Amino acid sequence: MRIGVMHSRLGTELAERLADALTDVQVESVDEGEFPDCEILVANTLPSGLLRCSPRLRWLQLTSVGTDQLAVAGPPPDDLLVTNAGDVPSRAVAEFVLMGMLALAKDAPGLVRRQHEHRWQPNYAARLLAGETLLLLGLGSVGRAVAVRARAFGMRVVAVTRTGRADDAADLVISRERLLEVAKESLFLVAAVPGTEETTNLVSRQVLRALPDGAFVINVGRPTVLETEALVAELSRLGGAMLDVHDEEPLPSSSGLWRADRLWVTPHTAFGYPGEGADLADLICDNYSRFRAGTPLRNLVRAGSSAVANTTPPMVTAAPTSCQPESDSPKIGTASAAPKTGTR
Repeated sequence: MRIGVMHSRLGTELAERLADALTDVQVESVDEGEFPDCEILVANTLPSGLLRCSPRLRWLQLTSVGTDQLAVAGPPPDDLLVTNAGDVPSRAVAEFVLMGMLALAKDAPGLVRRQHEHRWQPNYAARLLAGETLLLLGLGSVGRAVAVRARAFGMRVVAVTRTGRADDAADLVISRERLLEVAKESLFLVAAVPGTEETTNLVSRQVLRALPDGAFVINVGRPTVLETEALVAELSRLGGAMLDVHDEEPLPSSSGLWRADRLWVTPHTAFGYPGEGADLADLICDNYSRFRAGTPLRNLVRAGSSAVANTTPPMVTAAPTSCQPESDSPKIGTASAAPKTGTR
């Protein structure tokens, strides 16, 4: 059995760790854009048509929480198992969100700027997180991790989900139909939802205008979730915003976002930390043991129609003759062509 590892940033580390731990399989590092001939693939950025052109593939382990890259790589075969990284990046992203919330509430960017200017200017208007309402879009693994940490600071968490079904992770869960209503009473809005047709422009101009003066906005989901131009237009009355995801990555130096007042631009690295590769390898090794044993995989986001316990390689047919990697084929790491910065 072969495991391919396709990751521009962590590929070498992951391949070495998996090869050391899994002695009964062949592990190889695969360049992004290639169509690997393997039963198991560990990846984030996927070339167009990969799933259609990989007849041996039976399990895809994503190194991200989001799964929108499947839209480019698909359609996935009926028997393909897909798992994501679950809590591995979620903890780091949640801490990044809390860092942003505290920094914006206490005007950390202004404090740093005034220090550089050698200017003593006390700020007695810093906001408390305790007692304030966090409007949290999404209650997946990232959203839950944010909610736990926000509630530890004494915040009231109102989560917006597709169903609006009650959940112990939040003080209140609502459907998207009530988004405008709750926005009016929220000091913070945090977007932690994937990029789908349903979530496109979920944080619309109307939602931004509904937020109270001095409110803060943070996006660690996908750039399509937020009307960025509308946000910039509202910053003069909002307290500030932090964006870790962008329509174009790397963000060009000519982008007006760099110069927008009260906007904190970060380079899509909320998920990163020194132990990320080791934690991902541990997750993959555990899932591999489950895969071999025929037991449910962790962080399963798509269950194949065939039994996991069937570890005999399937009869393989040749890939379609049109399956040739293209150097300019679209990739998903963010909303634009595969970035070198921020690739999970």
